[in-house]
Amino acid sequence: MAGIAANEAVAIGRYFEDVYFDGNPWYLTTLAVAEQLYRAVSTWDALASGIEVTEISLPFFKQFLPSITGPTSIAATSDDYATVINSIKAFADGFVAIVAKYTPADGGLSEQFTKDTGVPLSAVDLTWSYASALTVFNARAGKAPASWGAANLTVSSACSTSEAATVPVVFNVNVTTALGREF
Repeated sequence: MAGIAANEAVAIGRYFEDVYFDGNPWYLTTLAVAEQLYRAVSTWDALASGIEVTEISLPFFKQFLPSITGPTSIAATSDDYATVINSIKAFADGFVAIVAKYTPADGGLSEQFTKDTGVPLSAVDLTWSYASALTVFNARAGKAPASWGAANLTVSSACSTSEAATVPVVFNVNVTTALGREF
């Protein structure tokens, strides 16, 4: 986006070609970006082995640590690690701040907000919007969902045998393509 730094948060919509309600940003998609970033930080911290930067991830990390070069490891005990982690947390906080800015005084979260004025619109009091707020707050606090890790998970014997009942499923997909894109 012109005039916006790569490491500056922006309101997030569903996808580039979205025309539903004029393709406005959604509360839940904006918070989902923040949650993903917080969860990455929590994972790196929990592993305590640092961050492996690959050719693919290098541009992402470069926006937080411009001096980084090539595939490398950022040691968890290094100043660079602290810089990257703090910068990513601040980046994530920016997405939450956008949602806070466009949340009405009554705290109601609709489906989306207008890209021009930030006025809420579409589905009023969308449960998914509230759920995304709860999960992002937990992610920021470093709280993982109970299902993460599943250390003592036991699998039903019906699932762990080839004798389990099976059902054949057929999917029929109809796609119209125009200008090289699928609709």
